[in-house]
Amino acid sequence: MFAVRQAQPEDAEAAVAIVRRSITELCTDDHQGDPDTISTWLSNKTVQDFVSWMASDDNFFVIAEAGGRLSGVGLLDRSGEIRLLYLAPNAQRQGAGKAIHLALEQKAQAWGLVALTLDSTALACTFYEKLGYRSVGAKRPRFGVLYSYPYKKVLHER
Repeated sequence: MFAVRQAQPEDAEAAVAIVRRSITELCTDDHQGDPDTISTWLSNKTVQDFVSWMASDDNFFVIAEAGGRLSGVGLLDRSGEIRLLYLAPNAQRQGAGKAIHLALEQKAQAWGLVALTLDSTALACTFYEKLGYRSVGAKRPRFGVLYSYPYKKVLHER
């Protein structure tokens, strides 16, 4: 069972480690081992950046824990964009991603948002589709060899 809570500055180091491991170990089909792509993708995944994101009133930053260990992170911007949703390599397919997403979706509804958007990796497209997201365009180049896939989930009609 995963507990999801709002991230605190003291969580930043562990959260950064999770995201960096997720990108380097799980997203290999996306970065294809290209060192420039990996370097660019990781460039803003620092403790200083995470603490800054946590401090912003425009962000809702959560972590998932199980057995006292961090399992994943999620970040929702007030615009409705999910900017981070990463899991530890050993936490996939155990419910942590769904738990994080549920917390982000609940915050979006509390903020009065009507939809969530995100740019998915190729690896995560199926996960998001199972959560009700729909593709809203063709894949687009990001940096290096990386592509992103735009998705949207309508929470409620106005």
